[in-house]
Amino acid sequence: MRKYQLYVAGMCAAIILGAGGCAAPSKGEQGVQTQESPAKASQEEDAVVEKVTGDIEPMDESESAALESLCVYGPVTILEDGSFSIDNQSGVSMSGEMILTVSTETTYILDAVSGLPVKAEDIRDGDAVYAYIGPAMTTSLPPVTNAEVIFTNVPPQGRAPEYVTIKSMITNADTSQYILTAADGTEYTLTEDCNIFPYLTRNIVTLDDLTAGRKCVVWADEDGRVNKLMLFAQ
Repeated sequence: MRKYQLYVAGMCAAIILGAGGCAAPSKGEQGVQTQESPAKASQEEDAVVEKVTGDIEPMDESESAALESLCVYGPVTILEDGSFSIDNQSGVSMSGEMILTVSTETTYILDAVSGLPVKAEDIRDGDAVYAYIGPAMTTSLPPVTNAEVIFTNVPPQGRAPEYVTIKSMITNADTSQYILTAADGTEYTLTEDCNIFPYLTRNIVTLDDLTAGRKCVVWADEDGRVNKLMLFAQ
C-alpha cells in the first residue's frame, strides 16, 4: 500500500513538472512577441512619415516656374530662313549665340516705345533686341529656341518694356494703389494715370480685364511703377 502511495505521488510530481516545462516556452514566445511588436510599430510609423513627406513636395509650383518665359538681349543677325541669330549678353540662359525661331503666327515683334508691330525685314543686322523665349531649347550648338516676343527700337538711354503673365491684381488697402503681380512673382504698381489699352483693337479695356493668366506688356521704371500697359487678347 505504501509503495502504491509513493508511486501515485511520483506520478503527480512528474505531471506537475511536465506542465511547468510545457508552459515555459509559451511564456518565452510571448516575451518575444512583446519585443517584436514595438519594432513593427516603429517601422510602420517610419513608412507613414516617408509617404507624407513625399506627398507634400511642391512640385506644381516648381514646374509652373520652370515654364515661364526668359528675357535675353543682344545684337541680332537675320538668317536666310527668317530666324534670328542673337548674341545673348543678358546672363540668362545660354550665353553667346543662339537661334531664335520666328513665326508670323505666334511671335510678336513690337516697337519698344509704342507697342505697335514691326516687320521682321525692318530689323537690320546688328540691331539690339530684347527677346522673350520659351523654356524649351535644343541641345545643338548653337541652341535653337522659339521667340514669343521681340522688342526692337529700344531707346539708348531708355528701358525696354516687359512681357508678363498676370498672376493677380489687387488694391493695396493702405495706399489704394493697384498692385499687379506677374507669374514670376514680380510686383508692379500701376500709377493713377496709367494708360491701359489693347493690342491692335479699339476695344475698351479696364482694370477689371487684368485677370490671372492674361498676357500683357508693361512699361515700368526701375521701381516697378507702370505708366502704360498693353493687354493682349485672350
